[in-house]
Amino acid sequence: MAKFSLRRYDNQARVSIVVSLASVVTLLGLVLVVFRNVDWSEQVIYYGKNRKLAVYGATALTLLLSTIGFGMGLSSAGQRRNDKQQLSWIGFFVGAGVLCLALIVFFIFQKRGESVIG
Repeated sequence: MAKFSLRRYDNQARVSIVVSLASVVTLLGLVLVVFRNVDWSEQVIYYGKNRKLAVYGATALTLLLSTIGFGMGLSSAGQRRNDKQQLSWIGFFVGAGVLCLALIVFFIFQKRGESVIG
């Protein structure tokens, strides 16, 4: 078998943690893009067309990365041949947390966002 194969559970654990941490970075970018123009007195998020596309793209990328990290962590956690159990669980929980937070931030953007023309 090849040295790096995703059939091996320890490699899945490593990929899970790396992809989950990458999803944390994209989540931070999403939060910055969403909450850049917030009017706290009216609780409204103002955005233009480009920012709306950036939010959709960042949300899609964050959800994709966190789902991959979550799934690989879930797949490799608890396997007898996995000697990297801690990485599996960290990737699993970080992926699940980022997945939930990304959905919450996107929901806030959908409900509180108002388009500014111009």
